[in-house]
Amino acid sequence: MYIASVSTTIKFHEFPNGNVIHNYQPGKVEGPVRSLSWSRDGNWLVVVPHSGQTEIVGTKDQLRLLKTIHEVDEPTAACFQNTTKKNIGIGTKSGLVLIYDIKSRNVKKRFPRASTQITHVAFTAKDSHCITGCKNGEVLVYNNVTNSPPSNLRVPKSNSITCLKTNQLKRNLVLGGSNEGIIVVWDININRSKFCTEAHKAPVNAIAISPVNVDLIVTAGADRQFCFYDIADHKCIANISVENCITAVDFSPDGTHFVMGSQNGRVYIYDSRNIQQPVNSFLAHTSAVRHIAFQNRHESSDSSVCSLSKSFDNVAITQEEKRRNKSVRTSDFFGMHLYTVDAGLDRKSIASVGGEDSFIVALGLDKDNTTESINNDVFVEDISSKPNNNDLDLPCSISLQLNKPEAGDLKMKQFSSTPIFNIHHSLSELSQTSNVMHKSTTNATNSDEIKTLVKECFSEEFKTVIDDLKNDIKYESTHTTHQMRIMFLEMHMAMVKMALKLEDFSKRIRYDPHPTSNYENSLVDEIERLRKRNDFLEEQLKNLTVAKSVNGE
Repeated sequence: MYIASVSTTIKFHEFPNGNVIHNYQPGKVEGPVRSLSWSRDGNWLVVVPHSGQTEIVGTKDQLRLLKTIHEVDEPTAACFQNTTKKNIGIGTKSGLVLIYDIKSRNVKKRFPRASTQITHVAFTAKDSHCITGCKNGEVLVYNNVTNSPPSNLRVPKSNSITCLKTNQLKRNLVLGGSNEGIIVVWDININRSKFCTEAHKAPVNAIAISPVNVDLIVTAGADRQFCFYDIADHKCIANISVENCITAVDFSPDGTHFVMGSQNGRVYIYDSRNIQQPVNSFLAHTSAVRHIAFQNRHESSDSSVCSLSKSFDNVAITQEEKRRNKSVRTSDFFGMHLYTVDAGLDRKSIASVGGEDSFIVALGLDKDNTTESINNDVFVEDISSKPNNNDLDLPCSISLQLNKPEAGDLKMKQFSSTPIFNIHHSLSELSQTSNVMHKSTTNATNSDEIKTLVKECFSEEFKTVIDDLKNDIKYESTHTTHQMRIMFLEMHMAMVKMALKLEDFSKRIRYDPHPTSNYENSLVDEIERLRKRNDFLEEQLKNLTVAKSVNGE
């Protein structure tokens, strides 16, 4: 298993000794690599250099450049999808978010453009959502299934986003950090934060989630500390100080170890069970480690997994992976009818071999879709030899021959979502039917007559079953109709009650004299006060006039 450490170059180290196996230089050496992501099976690596085009690097047999994506200009971040290795999410400097199809070598989907540069791209566990971080601090959640408008998330009390991760076990959780030292866990189902705390007194440089504990996260900041948090209990579990600033962190696939990259280019490997001291450390780069990631070890389950050729740069689907990933039926209801009739074998239900429909196999329809083949395969007369009555206890001279696979091909049924088929009950019914056929065919000497009688007996049984089903359906439909009528009646009664309440309320408003009378009384009082004031002023004016006239005389 490799550990990929990224600065201006990418180095692949053995775990846990740290020996350098490969050294890869993407594009031109103009600055640190912007983004790095492993494919699901760990054989490919998508790299976004500081300047230039996105590159896909193969690491399975030997380190080599498989493809350069020229169809997307000015990429800033890229990430493989989690369920397939043929699709890559790419963010650009202009705010575009694209899904690139490696097989067809074109852009498969375009999401609405963001307002600023894309800095982070990630996918949820089942690739239902594409999460992108923007330079202005926005986190856009694109629905990869419905193509609905993106939802917008932000770190509280911050206008930045420095790191972004998705929880691969809880598909609705997204983690982010900011320059203000705040970490937040969003629930994208409700577009709200589930956990938020000021984890560091400096910018959050990296964040990682344990692959075995969905609630355990580790954060690293520029304050020379890394912290462990339990997001379910909303508390800090551990706070460890280090000599140099931690700039990158990642968990091993089994969760037993985690690795950290520092500002001085050293890489530290810790045991999750003892986080006080690293179990190993080595110098990986001469500058700060920008990204660090364990190699994925998932087996590819995509039937359309593609392979890139270095010389021709083409994409093809391997037939071997198609055959290996072909779905096989694990639950077969009709397989229960394929019970064995030999005395030496156990009467157990078996599932169809190869995933085919065992009911069709039992009827012989897999060979030829004719009545003759059905009669020859399912109902075979045996007049010359007597049946084994000790096993099925059938008194008639007809034996029911079922398609019985070889003992080496038997595949015992493990699980079924349907009710268990009662073999003994079916055998008793078959015995009763055989008694009737035996009484009816005592004088029969022709095999065609025997087949005709058998068909008539089973046709009567089928008719009875069909009639029962019709009665059940009729009862259920009548019961459902009755329930719907009751619901409509209750709804109508509720509407009538509401209408009566509204009518009573309107009447009370219309005929209640109190609000109107109070309003009128207040107007009358105001008018009376103004009239008295007017009389007083007129009296004052009159007295003033009389006084002036007296003084003038």
